[in-house]
Amino acid sequence: MSTLPPVTGILARFVAETDYSNFSEKARENGKLHILDTLGAALAAVSTPTATIAFDYCKAWGGAPEAAVWGTRNRFPAALAAFANGLLGHALDYDDWDAFVHAGHPTSIVAAAAIALGEAKGSTGTEVLASYILGIEVLTRLAGGGPNLQARGFHSTPVLGSLGAAATCARLLRLAPEKVAAALGIAASAASGIQRQQGTMVKPFHAGNAARSGIEAALLAERGFTADPAILEAPRGFCDTFFGAGAWDADKIIGGLGNPWFLESPGLGFKLHPCSAPQFLAADAALHLKRQHNIDFAQVEKVTVSVPPLRHQRHYHAEVKTGLRGKFAVNYVVALCMLDGRLELETFSDERVNAPDAQDALRRVEVIADATIPEPGPYCPVTVELRSGGRLSYTATVPKGHPDNPLTVDEVTGKFRSNARLAFSAERIERVAHTVLNLETVADARELAQLLAAA
Repeated sequence: MSTLPPVTGILARFVAETDYSNFSEKARENGKLHILDTLGAALAAVSTPTATIAFDYCKAWGGAPEAAVWGTRNRFPAALAAFANGLLGHALDYDDWDAFVHAGHPTSIVAAAAIALGEAKGSTGTEVLASYILGIEVLTRLAGGGPNLQARGFHSTPVLGSLGAAATCARLLRLAPEKVAAALGIAASAASGIQRQQGTMVKPFHAGNAARSGIEAALLAERGFTADPAILEAPRGFCDTFFGAGAWDADKIIGGLGNPWFLESPGLGFKLHPCSAPQFLAADAALHLKRQHNIDFAQVEKVTVSVPPLRHQRHYHAEVKTGLRGKFAVNYVVALCMLDGRLELETFSDERVNAPDAQDALRRVEVIADATIPEPGPYCPVTVELRSGGRLSYTATVPKGHPDNPLTVDEVTGKFRSNARLAFSAERIERVAHTVLNLETVADARELAQLLAAA
């Protein structure tokens, strides 16, 4: 007989019964900043091909106009709106990330589900924020209880995000613990995502699909749809299936829930660069060399980047022909850091990737698989060889934006403003920022949704 504690039931009661007063002030403030940051990343993505195709797909379904798609005039049923907004939030790979338990990119999923369902149900801002914090806590606790899903080929963002979104939506609907457990059980069978899809439109689809799955799971559970009540801990259940039987720790999932809240400590990271997080150390090292030594790329003979073997396998691409691929290619990221001295949204456009100077710079970057660097790569040496014979090196260790090297509140809000200007006027941007940063004062989530929709 199994001696594992009832993980599903404990998480379900935690979601259903935690009072808003239990959240620390830091968890609340950080939660609002992460929601704001993700909204900015989403608004910057409204005109991307990925988003355009997704919107067209959603329009074909029709349905009740329950919730807004951010930055557009589109309104869809809550689950479809969450799909579109979750996809938007992750489309540019500029949303937040977890650096500690391999939880991926949580907020693009959880915030999309919370805001869409909150709008459809007329929830208060406090309820939206509470559900978001709880969803983040559930998915990061699950992540911390097992090994890195990415090593098994899964994309942890949607696999864990589906359950985080289900917890969020179950809380918004104020479901009883038994129905919260059912929502988690339904979402456990909807959880999916393959790591191999990075560099394609399917990666942001993962986030949208998980947000949709979370809403669907909660709405089905509300209506009495049932699932295995021990789906997380049971043999051949979620944890055994995704983590491996005997490879996960129930105590790490349920021990000391909310003490501290993950959003408080260790916290999620904010992205300084609009590319995948594994490239950040290489980018920071290359930019440091470029700026510290005022390097003209015409003087560069060769750039060498050393990464651990698994990172080399996943993030070195000899040929880079699209902006999406460039976000996941450490050689392209370093090449453009050295060439342009910055990484911007335009850095990862197809036009910039295929420009002759970018392709020439790409050919001058060598990426070495260095087995002496431990996985997943806690440091990244970059060396520049100059045509004059000079040699410059720098090793980055903690990327800017990591919770141990955080962005300031002003830097986060500045990033939001920079991203949101691609969709909104300056006046609208300030209204959105004020509303999100004072979310507890919002009487009805439809107020925020109206601000997020196109005029």
